[in-house]
Amino acid sequence: MINIRPLIETRIRTQIPAFKEVAGAVDLASILKGRLSDNGCYIFQESESDDPSNLVGATRQQQFERFAIVTVVRNVRDSRGTDAADLNHIQRVAVKEALLGWQPHAAFDPFEKAGGKIIGFVNGTFIWSDTYKTSQLISSI
Repeated sequence: MINIRPLIETRIRTQIPAFKEVAGAVDLASILKGRLSDNGCYIFQESESDDPSNLVGATRQQQFERFAIVTVVRNVRDSRGTDAADLNHIQRVAVKEALLGWQPHAAFDPFEKAGGKIIGFVNGTFIWSDTYKTSQLISSI
């Protein structure tokens, strides 16, 4: 089985050079505890789920992987966060253009967007997380 998180990181880094930092993370808490770039993108695997197998004597399942793409913008001039939110929206559109429909590896289906939400706005730093999903067929035969 292949780890596609590094492939996502490389795709974003090469497709969106405007990011000052593109990096992997283990989870959202590790991103929030660490040093955040004022124009960064952080990627981690959010979850994995599997459809049940319907074969007898063997196993074949569709495995779904969801990845969080966390984008960060810092703008201390606007205390309400509107400017930072607008800049973050531009980042998120660029990420969507880079990932939506992209097939990270021949064994995986193309990426679909699965949602997004604001993480917070503190001290001029606006943080948003979008989720993208893909799947692959896993089998014991």
